[in-house]
Amino acid sequence: MQNVGQSENRNIDKVNVQLDVVKSSTPQSSASSPAKSETETYSGAPAKYMTDSSESEDDSVSEILLACLCLSRPDLLAEMEEEGGGAEPSKFLLSHDDPERAVDPEMQARLEALLEAAGIGKLSGEGKHLADPEVLRRLTSSVSCALDEAAAALTRMRSDQPPPHHRHHHQDKNQQCGSSATGTTPTVASSVGADGAPSLAEACSDGDVGTVRKLLTEGRSVHETTEEGESLLSLACSAGYYELAQVLLAMHASVEDRGIKGDCTPLMEAASAGHVDIVRLLIAHHADVNAVSGSGNTPLMYACAGGHEECVRALLESGANVEDHNENGHTPLMEAASAGHVGVAKILLEHGAGINTHSNEFKESALTLACYKGHLDMVRFLLAAGADREHKTDEMHTALMEASMDGHVEVARLLLDSGAQVNMPTDSFESPLTLAACGGHVELAMLLLERGANIEEVNDEGYTPLMEAAREGHEEMVALLLGQGASINAQTEETQETALTLACCGGFLEVADFLIKAGADAELGASTPLMEASQEGHLELVRYLLKAGADVNAQTQTGDTALTYACENGHTDVADLLLREGAQLEHESEGGRTPLMKACRAGHVCTVQFLVGKGADVNRMTALGDHTPLSLACAGGHVDVVKFLLACDADPFRKLKDNSTMLIEAAKGGHAAVVLLLLDYPHSVMLPRGNATAEEAGGLSAAQAAALGLAHAAAPGAAGGPA
Repeated sequence: MQNVGQSENRNIDKVNVQLDVVKSSTPQSSASSPAKSETETYSGAPAKYMTDSSESEDDSVSEILLACLCLSRPDLLAEMEEEGGGAEPSKFLLSHDDPERAVDPEMQARLEALLEAAGIGKLSGEGKHLADPEVLRRLTSSVSCALDEAAAALTRMRSDQPPPHHRHHHQDKNQQCGSSATGTTPTVASSVGADGAPSLAEACSDGDVGTVRKLLTEGRSVHETTEEGESLLSLACSAGYYELAQVLLAMHASVEDRGIKGDCTPLMEAASAGHVDIVRLLIAHHADVNAVSGSGNTPLMYACAGGHEECVRALLESGANVEDHNENGHTPLMEAASAGHVGVAKILLEHGAGINTHSNEFKESALTLACYKGHLDMVRFLLAAGADREHKTDEMHTALMEASMDGHVEVARLLLDSGAQVNMPTDSFESPLTLAACGGHVELAMLLLERGANIEEVNDEGYTPLMEAAREGHEEMVALLLGQGASINAQTEETQETALTLACCGGFLEVADFLIKAGADAELGASTPLMEASQEGHLELVRYLLKAGADVNAQTQTGDTALTYACENGHTDVADLLLREGAQLEHESEGGRTPLMKACRAGHVCTVQFLVGKGADVNRMTALGDHTPLSLACAGGHVDVVKFLLACDADPFRKLKDNSTMLIEAAKGGHAAVVLLLLDYPHSVMLPRGNATAEEAGGLSAAQAAALGLAHAAAPGAAGGPA
């Protein structure tokens, strides 16, 4: 941003250079040009006062320059009077020294509007002295912007007949920026021009008003965008460059320009960053206060999320909708509550925001969002304002449950003190204590227990708070709940899970150790703790449980063992440990399947190799005669396992139940690679052994092959094959 001194010098130079314009022009009468409203900024002058007529524009330029001269160079005005200029500029001076001096009402109003735009209510006592440096700075800025408007107007006036060298220069500039007759928005390809000078986008990014002004008057388009696709006006508004925004607007930048990205408007950028002066400037230029971004957010939502109270007020006073919803279903009040901005929430409620409005999909309210984020002051404010503390989200969570999820103790205490229900409502899925236990929030759990929470209350999965704590590995929470009397061996109804089985499933060795030492039964559960640990591959926990006396050959109701689970899930190291501790290699689970068969069906080639190396039977048939290890590998389409088993002399000709074969099992599953492997096997399954037919040998007849849509038919000469 340029310094004030430089700005003043440029303004004075510009006045001197353009003095001839002022001397040769007279202001319009009040009848032909209405006074500017005090609610409008002075930068709106071109849009309000200037027309396509060069005469009208020339008059407006004169008025702007006269207004600026009244404030910045009264000495020049005196000189003009002495020289007998066509205008009587002295009558526009603000002074109380001569009460009978005629003051043009229209110009008086315009000067007052200029002062208002600069944030100045009135001058000091004598009417001409600006003792406050801040007042002088802001006034100088407004004068500079008014001069920018005048310069822009002069540029437009002269654009119809530019000098030859200027015309050539403008054409070069247009070609450089990539503009065309199609009217497409040119994009800035580089931050530096071809001559090494800063580009328009770079100048805007730096807030370099002087360079921007120069480039625009040379013919650069105000509608250019940055490399990221952001409009120049959005860039200025986001960065808080008020004077730059005025310059761009004076050069007819679109107040709704979203750039190539097409997401946020300049007003959204200014509101999000909290630049209230720019917000007011854009509103004065008729920016849409209810425009919607790609994510469904309005300028008001951005201001609320950022906690920018003055921006919120400005937007609401200009007609912003207080109950709009974004794509998450959040209203401005919800955004403010989620961010903890109490001051913003107060303003919104004063303007009619619904305190219990909730989102359509997730059913969130301002209170549930504030509780989830832990904003104590916001929760206190909303409760005092009448928020429903028992409102439930789509997950059937009350405000207390939301606070419990993230362990916000003081918020929970406030809710409980206000009468919130400590236990699970009848239509909910879990209790505040269960949520606190799941998150490991010990202090909050203690508070809930002190207020009467049911320590054995179960959620929709049948888990108690202790089970949830064990499942998540929260040892301190487990200790707290056991110390408060939680049942250590409580089981779920359907799966008979316990706190210990859940801890073992998660691989939490320390929690499992704590539970076992506290008396947990290591053999309870539809699946024992050892089975759970083996299934998930927790080697050290398996070793610990075995040392603690867990039964290595315990079975489920379906006959599965810890070894079965380990092999089915490809945990070879666990299988090795279990075998060394006495697990049965050829144990049959339901259906007569061995650990090797389980590994083959799942395609775990390393585990298959390990088990075969330990002596597992590659040609073992199930009790029902429907499968062998090889047929299960073929049915699963596991080529590498099939290759390994064939190399280990697995019989590819073995007849299965219902005359099925290895080839048929592979074909039924659509596993072409396995089918081709079997067909190309050195002793092809399609070739008869001895005097047997292809069908007797386990191959396919022509009819079977055709029915399965296979590319290969029976070999020539085979029974049923083609001639």
